[in-house]
Amino acid sequence: MLKPTRTTLALATGSLVLGLVGAGAAVADDGPADNRPPQEIVVGGAQPGVYPGERATGRVVSKGPLTVRSRPSTRAQSLGHVYPNSRVEISCKKHGEKVDGNSLWYRLAERNSDWDQDAMPKVAYDKERWVSARYVKNLSEVKYCR
Repeated sequence: MLKPTRTTLALATGSLVLGLVGAGAAVADDGPADNRPPQEIVVGGAQPGVYPGERATGRVVSKGPLTVRSRPSTRAQSLGHVYPNSRVEISCKKHGEKVDGNSLWYRLAERNSDWDQDAMPKVAYDKERWVSARYVKNLSEVKYCR
């Protein structure tokens, strides 16, 4: 039985496309070109280059200056600001007052160069500094405060 020309052309085209896709996949899988061993990717657990005791980092994602507080609450004393897109060092996280549905707060590490210390009173050096996690994207794993 003779098949219509359209069916024959469609089957031939489909076979050609599948054959080329298969050949393309075989060519693309030649392996590493520079003879280096493949890089290991770790999902979960410890991150490469991050050692116990190191500070976590985060990036401020607020639209305007983010207020640094003395406690994890919006009613706590303001100690200064961190600005959008600045990078901050985070020592740990803790639950506090909810901000836009997020109850986590990050305690800033002792040394952060990206926050406005001019607006901060001198006595604030002895205080903990907190920012709402709602407006900070953590770039590495943050542990809970003890």
